[in-house]
Amino acid sequence: MKGHVIRLRIRCRGAVQGVGFRPTVHRIATASGLAGWVVNDPGGATVEIEGPAAVVVAFPERLRAALPPLARLDAMEVAEVPVVGEAAFAVRDSREGRRAGALVPPDAALCHDCRRELDDPADRRHRYPFTTCTNCGPRFSLVHHLPYDRPATSMACFPMCPACDREYTDPADRRFHAEPICCPDCGPRLRFLDPTGAELEAGAGAIQAARRALLDGAVVAVKGLGGFQLACRADRGTPVQTLRARKRRPTKPFAVMVRGLDEAEQLVRLTDADRLVMRSPRSPVVLAPRLPGCAVADDVTPGIDDLGVMLPTTPLHVELLRPAEMPPLVMTSANLSEEPICRENREALARLAGIADAFLVHDRDVVRRIDDSVVRSCSDGPVVVRRARGWVPEPLPLPEAAPAPILAVGGHLQATACVAVGAQAFLSQHCGDLDSEAARGFHREVIAGLEDFLEVEPAVIACDPHPDYFTTWLAREIAEARGGRVIEVQHHLAHAAAVLAEHGRFPEVGEETLAISLDGTGWGPDGTAWGGEWLRLAGDLSWQRVAHLEPLPLVGGERAVREPWRVAVAALARAGAADVIPELPLARSVDPDLAAGVARLAASDAAWPLASGAGRLFEAAGALLGPVVRNDWEGEAAVVLESRAASWPGEAEVWPLAILEPGGPPLLPTVGLLVEAARRLVAGEPVERVAASFHATFCALAVELTRRVGRGMTVALGGGCLVNRLLRNGLRVGLIDAGFEPLLATSVPPGDGG
Repeated sequence: MKGHVIRLRIRCRGAVQGVGFRPTVHRIATASGLAGWVVNDPGGATVEIEGPAAVVVAFPERLRAALPPLARLDAMEVAEVPVVGEAAFAVRDSREGRRAGALVPPDAALCHDCRRELDDPADRRHRYPFTTCTNCGPRFSLVHHLPYDRPATSMACFPMCPACDREYTDPADRRFHAEPICCPDCGPRLRFLDPTGAELEAGAGAIQAARRALLDGAVVAVKGLGGFQLACRADRGTPVQTLRARKRRPTKPFAVMVRGLDEAEQLVRLTDADRLVMRSPRSPVVLAPRLPGCAVADDVTPGIDDLGVMLPTTPLHVELLRPAEMPPLVMTSANLSEEPICRENREALARLAGIADAFLVHDRDVVRRIDDSVVRSCSDGPVVVRRARGWVPEPLPLPEAAPAPILAVGGHLQATACVAVGAQAFLSQHCGDLDSEAARGFHREVIAGLEDFLEVEPAVIACDPHPDYFTTWLAREIAEARGGRVIEVQHHLAHAAAVLAEHGRFPEVGEETLAISLDGTGWGPDGTAWGGEWLRLAGDLSWQRVAHLEPLPLVGGERAVREPWRVAVAALARAGAADVIPELPLARSVDPDLAAGVARLAASDAAWPLASGAGRLFEAAGALLGPVVRNDWEGEAAVVLESRAASWPGEAEVWPLAILEPGGPPLLPTVGLLVEAARRLVAGEPVERVAASFHATFCALAVELTRRVGRGMTVALGGGCLVNRLLRNGLRVGLIDAGFEPLLATSVPPGDGG
């Protein structure tokens, strides 16, 4: 009866474009006998549904329960509208307009259905390396702007063949409005090139040629979802050493790609949560403990127990690793160290000259360069270390809506940018360290791309107060050009705020919370280098430093950051323990006259810069143990220290050290820790036991220090040191046992990338 018919308008906000949302709406509506339409629009998607009242009223919840894998529904506004009298349900063409909340999902790893088609000799996409559907494939790296329709992507130049067009226009097909849809008849083509750009093979022959080159020990540049990767076989040292020399990356670990999860478990020890994230559409690199005797060359992760493993994320990777004789492959960003990843074919040929022996390329453009994401296996679940493919541009909810768009330009190392719009924060992909002009150019590119994608131009720019950071200068430049203003946020306060925001736990007015920020360096308001900080934050946005690590002298200034043995020697000298220096393991790697000179300078009245960074402390401890006395990459000595500690089979000892009470804020005794470690090493205690006890003692002292400055409070733990598995777990368990509620970063990097 007409009186029982109603019509609802449902405005859907969230990741509802490019994820099979409209086909899902169509399927539920037609199965329910309802009429109306669905359309993509600048706000997300709008549905109008008409039919029997009971069926129509039940529709919103049926839709929520049947969302496709990549969709995320953040809000649903339902209103009754006049009945129109339509007889069928339709998918309408997208509405253009200024973005009002529409989102596109991150790039997604190959789904099960597409993998099945790849493996099926009878399927028309059998072994086609660009197979995709609404549940997987490129999204953010492919799209120029919203709404997410094929003309707005780099697939616009590939007209669909009749077979693909039928799938694309069939609401019952899983490729209905799958914008990257293609097949061997109408899609991108592979080519295998020599270093001059000359074509050697094409199509299926290109993959076969790339496999042969890899098996022969060559370094091959492979064009992936978000740019090029450099690949070589990981089971032999010579190809890895060649790649290291050419890439100018002497010791920093590489990740490896394996054929499947079974092979991954032959290399590393995985938890159930690790397996889950590896199989998910995010499919990141997972850093996990390496198994003894695994079939990966030691040169892949020299001196470190963890190994990064990943599964094939695209059909191209699946095909590259398909034959049983293909070993695990090193798969790393195609660039020189600390430069941005190569995006396009000509760029790769130019920038990778002398690095890659051959190139596996295709003719689908990468719109946005984006690296692989990295997570670390930890006892409290996988922790995001590098947030990029699979996560970006998925927004993070803010505890309180921004009154106007805000651009945060990030720090200097492991940099990212972030744009806050309304109640959402859009964190960019990983940009890396900003030491080179190329990296700074990429950082500018990322900011411009994020603002363009969100269709905003913030006039409020947040930055680190460090006077020498590129990002500080950039913030002022942007604010001046836009007639806006700069807000400086102290480095360690920003770490605390990131963790509190992730958990939605900012203190209310009248409340307080604690934060522990542990990293290498951040500019302190007193002009010194902070990095081991206990902060008290209040709901009125005031804060104070209530405790910190005992500062260590940096003899040689910035050089001491690159050469942490200097910090160790200086600390021992100032404590009157210089006599043990020649007997330490580091003495085998440092010129004795140089070490003696640093000890004399440290014991003198010279006013060397002081640093309270936990990163500096752990690097100094790592240098004490040797053999890494100089960092080839950020935090190397500290990472090796953790690996040594993790290999100790017995129980770690907590050394009898006390919190320092100098008359101001209480201090964690860093010098005492280093002296105790040195004396135990000289006494013949195993290096691994000393490393384990160093971690355990630091955690015990940190918990005691927290007791001194607050009781029964929430404690936010942030900073790059919280990637350290032993430190993270030791602090978490110790604080819980002491009656605190620790909050740790998990979906946002604990370090400067968050």
